[in-house]
Amino acid sequence: RQRTASPEAKPPWWRLGKRYEELLEDPGHVNDLIEVQADPAEERLEIRRIIWENQNYLNILFAYYKNDMNENWDPEQPIPGMTEHDGNEEDKGEAMLMEAFWRILKECKICYGDVKNKMPVAVFDRVVLLGRNRMAEMEREDAHYDVKDSHPHWRKNRISYYALVETLIRVAYIRVRDAHSVSSRLAVLVKEMLMPCAMLKQTDRFFLDFRSPAVQQVVWEATTEGRLQKIFDFFVVNYKNSKPRANTIGPHDLTMSLNHVIGVMNRMELFDPSFNVKKCVECFCKITCDNDLLPQEHANNNASEMVLHEFCQLLMRTARIKSSNPKESTGEVLKKFLLVDFIPRAQRIIPGKI
Repeated sequence: RQRTASPEAKPPWWRLGKRYEELLEDPGHVNDLIEVQADPAEERLEIRRIIWENQNYLNILFAYYKNDMNENWDPEQPIPGMTEHDGNEEDKGEAMLMEAFWRILKECKICYGDVKNKMPVAVFDRVVLLGRNRMAEMEREDAHYDVKDSHPHWRKNRISYYALVETLIRVAYIRVRDAHSVSSRLAVLVKEMLMPCAMLKQTDRFFLDFRSPAVQQVVWEATTEGRLQKIFDFFVVNYKNSKPRANTIGPHDLTMSLNHVIGVMNRMELFDPSFNVKKCVECFCKITCDNDLLPQEHANNNASEMVLHEFCQLLMRTARIKSSNPKESTGEVLKKFLLVDFIPRAQRIIPGKI
């Protein structure tokens, strides 16, 4: 005969695996968010419930983007070879890269910009870097680790599964506006943003072009990437109206606003009838998911942010638009634009060797 549960029986999510509890217990990595709630104990239990109910989904989500997949995937179907994180599994050192996290942000419409708020990927990069789980992981690897020495927007920054879970909790807290508690915001993020939009095949031409091996080889060739980083940093630091952002982490936390980008294009004399300011702004908005920017250098554009990875996407779009040969591959078009046009122009402006 089936035993009837007593009223005092604890739910299956009353305690999760060890690694989850490091996030949620008192004190845990997200304790700063939980302790300001009206009933921290109840809130802690509710977050446990949401994670417990969506644990399989979160495992599949992590594996999909860690493996850089691009196909329609059934979120109930495990990905071959994926690790099932139950909080007690052996640490295999698995991590997704920052550029995979950016895909989640953009494909799930988490990053956006409108007349009231700007939440580009750069905002969430800082959430990742300052995450307490990630900080603890980094300090275990290097006792002298200092987050201020890090590059917040480096495409190869690593995010472990549990660092991602913490990040999603924190992202929900700052991104979801129409819910009050941490748990209710997390529920909205999972049910209304992640589940409807994640793990779907992306067909945008420029998305596919940029991820193609030919373009990746051009942009991330070691010498070229180093030059593009120097050019990017120079124009951010030396822009005539540059002001330090209040929320920056350290000296490597550099991003371009639309004003920076227009300034770069003007100073390098890259605007022409085929690629004008209007097209530049359209490209910037498309890449950064911002729909409220002005087609001129203006104070209203100051809150916009573009990281180097996105700037390289902008250069690819610029090269494609300016190209007079539509049959030439995007990889070849970009290579010629960077090596024959863009970098030589920058070398004539920037002091020293690039």
